[in-house]
Amino acid sequence: MSEIEDQQDMQEALDRSHRETAELATLLETLHANAPIGFGFVDRELRMLRLNAALAALNGATVEAHLGRLVSDITPNIWPQVEHVCSQVLETGQPVINLELSGPSAAESGRPHHLLASYYPVPLGSDIIGVGVVVVDITELKEAEEFRAVAMDNMAEGLFALDAEGLLTYMNRAASNSLGWTERELRGQPVHEIIHFQRADGTQLPAEECTLLQVRTQGRTIRITDEAFTRKDGTIFPVAYSSAPLRSGATIHGVVVVFRDITEEARERAGVRKELAALSWIGRIRDAIDEHRLVLYSQPIVPLAGGRPSEELLLRMIGRDGEIILPGSFLPVAEQYGLIGEIDRWVITQAVRLAANGRRVIEANLSAASVGTSDLLPFIERQLQEAGADPANLVFEITETALMRDVTAGNAFARGLAELGCGLALDDFGTGFGGFTYLKKLPITYLKIDIEFVRDLVTNRESLHVVKAIVSLARAFGLRTIAEGIEDEDTLAVLRTEGVDFGQGFHLGRPAPASQSEA
Repeated sequence: MSEIEDQQDMQEALDRSHRETAELATLLETLHANAPIGFGFVDRELRMLRLNAALAALNGATVEAHLGRLVSDITPNIWPQVEHVCSQVLETGQPVINLELSGPSAAESGRPHHLLASYYPVPLGSDIIGVGVVVVDITELKEAEEFRAVAMDNMAEGLFALDAEGLLTYMNRAASNSLGWTERELRGQPVHEIIHFQRADGTQLPAEECTLLQVRTQGRTIRITDEAFTRKDGTIFPVAYSSAPLRSGATIHGVVVVFRDITEEARERAGVRKELAALSWIGRIRDAIDEHRLVLYSQPIVPLAGGRPSEELLLRMIGRDGEIILPGSFLPVAEQYGLIGEIDRWVITQAVRLAANGRRVIEANLSAASVGTSDLLPFIERQLQEAGADPANLVFEITETALMRDVTAGNAFARGLAELGCGLALDDFGTGFGGFTYLKKLPITYLKIDIEFVRDLVTNRESLHVVKAIVSLARAFGLRTIAEGIEDEDTLAVLRTEGVDFGQGFHLGRPAPASQSEA
């Protein structure tokens, strides 16, 4: 290769280098002038020697207004946050990256300004001649994050997010309050296995049936109106929720679940259903009264330590198809909607007629509503006179709870029965937890020991203690006791041993239509 050719190659290389340098300088100038990111250079005396328009705009002034001035004078509100950073970069030669800064906005009074700044050492040979500054305005991003945080934490509904594996990544305050878990406790945990593994009745819900997670494969929002979540303390509560996929393009990378506790809604729905059912019973009860489909059954009351056998009358209703309907199905509705008084008077009339035929009757559970009416005693007296029945053959039952609900009315009723010559039995004794002063004031004849204390008498020492106490109390007041719900010989033997006067239950006799039973 000749010398001329060598010179030509060198010239071409030099021209190419100049061209690349010029292109690079142009690119840097273009970025410096037009990039939305702020660039600046601060010398060792912490004076601003160079900056672009974006950085100047962040401070609300022109480029020229910044040049040659101390950074502490240019940005007095932010300078305390960065002074030590600039000194550290100059001393160590190590950059400080992504430092979040905040202060009043120069452009908008009263609006906080948020910046993300990085500081780099600028070397010249072995010396560091200053600090390069790169600043990004993240005000809108921070405001969006703050709005999101406020919105999430003040939602009435619970919200949580899951990743593609069903692990929790986020949970708002309402979700934490409802579930009893903090976000920190559940983050990274499988949500199905912790809060959605069982149904409302406690049966297991397999993961493959979990609707929270099915959106990952179905790719659509799923809304469930009645399901259940489990709290940290193990309690189960009803929820309604929607589960929606989180997408990145065509890829589903997570799930967002929004839910609310529907305990009150479920209670209201149950109340509405109960009310509707009650309303349907009103017509059935009315028809049964009008069509004479109320009947009385009789169950024997057997002496355990001498005395006269007796019986208790038990109300039943005959359905349109001939089925026998127990009182628990219709009496609460009759009491609630004002039909109980008519039913009680029908029962009294039938009981008096049976008593007139020489049968000793204990009437079961006159309602508290009837006991409180002023015309009940005159009605009983009139029925006794018309039927010619011996009042001594009639004993009426009211519950201890009914007596304690209105002591004045109960007192008047008890004394009125005594004046007529009828007896009074206090039913379900021991369950009312009231004071027993009425025992010495009212003319009560019998205390009926509630089945709650009789059914497990042989195996439960507490029940035995209660029965002993009731028997002792009855004897002290000159009353007789009747034990309900006797279903086996062992229980009967214990009652005899404890001195209970009478027994009643399937072991001694099942209820039968009163017209077929014997006194």
